[in-house]
Amino acid sequence: MPRLLLLLLPGVLLLAACGDHRPRRDVQELVAQISETQLRRHVAALADAGPRPAEDRRATRRVVDYIRTRLLDSGYQPFEEGPATAQPDAAGAFVNILATRSGNASGAGILEVAAHYDTVAGSPGADDNASGVAAVLEIARVLSRAEVQPTIRFCFFAREESGRDGSRYHVEQIRRRNEPLDGAIVLEMAGYASGKADTQRTPARIPVLFSPPTTGNFVAVVGNLWSGGLGNRFERARAIYVPALPLFSANRVGGLFRDALRSDHKPYWDQGYHAIMLTDTANFRNPHYHRPTDTPDTLDFRFLRHITQATAATLLISTSRWR
Repeated sequence: MPRLLLLLLPGVLLLAACGDHRPRRDVQELVAQISETQLRRHVAALADAGPRPAEDRRATRRVVDYIRTRLLDSGYQPFEEGPATAQPDAAGAFVNILATRSGNASGAGILEVAAHYDTVAGSPGADDNASGVAAVLEIARVLSRAEVQPTIRFCFFAREESGRDGSRYHVEQIRRRNEPLDGAIVLEMAGYASGKADTQRTPARIPVLFSPPTTGNFVAVVGNLWSGGLGNRFERARAIYVPALPLFSANRVGGLFRDALRSDHKPYWDQGYHAIMLTDTANFRNPHYHRPTDTPDTLDFRFLRHITQATAATLLISTSRWR
């Protein structure tokens, strides 16, 4: 390589890096519109509806109606999928709620952002998973006024707590329709954080490879090997637009741990699609996991807002299929 080029190369690389990490004003403005007040309202409304296990059809319908109404308020035409759409009273029936924001880019695929709305029996599920539902609803509200490149689909899944039936059914429909799905971001418990020492447990510790912090104030990014590009995109969006959000990356290595297979990202992995889970790590941090005490007053809504903002930014900067 010529000597002059060698001398210039560090500066060229630095300029490229700066350009790659320069925040876009339009994304900044939209991310700033994510409202902590709206997130609080959604979590409170869902928790006030009470436990919503799959077998409680009345509670399930109340929550489905709430999600549908909020999507309609944001200008979407929500639709339902699942066995319940044909036979509402049939055994095993359930319903997912979906809404779509069409993208502008020719040839771009579909990106999904998803959360489950059911709970275990006896728990109002503020963190698990009203926090995730609230984030998706708020992202849908803000993106309804935005120009997006890929098509964004907002997904609210049934029956995560009873075998991930809702997300598995949805992914099967994607495969059946041969849709160009680029990937999915699944929010699974995104509202509990603590700044105290020794508030974070972990299923394992592997030096260098997997050593989470012991303070439970971060969002964990969980991906498998082939979802690394999507995980990288979220981590980059977080660094540029929400640097105040602490992050621990289990991107690419999450699939190695059994405890990282417990949510609605797994059916995507099973079918070979890109997907990541964003989580506060559930029972490894939150002492109210699956208990009657999982109530809104236990959550950190600033933390939830930051995760919601970083997710929205990821969708807004996405222009093409993952590499």
